[in-house]
Amino acid sequence: MEKLITLIFSPIAFAIGFLTPLIAQVCLAMAWIDHPPIAYSLGFIIAIGFGLMAQFRGSWLWLKS
Repeated sequence: MEKLITLIFSPIAFAIGFLTPLIAQVCLAMAWIDHPPIAYSLGFIIAIGFGLMAQFRGSWLWLKS
């Protein structure tokens, strides 16, 4: 049970579940990208990058020196 909770609240899960659609919707709303699958792919790539950095650092970029 503890591993499941750790997985659900991990930076990677946050990146996939929140940052990916957020970045994709911003790209679509600003008309930077016209096709939703491409916007979500770009959002996924950017979000996973941030999630991996947070996972390896143990914190998000702006919280730990």
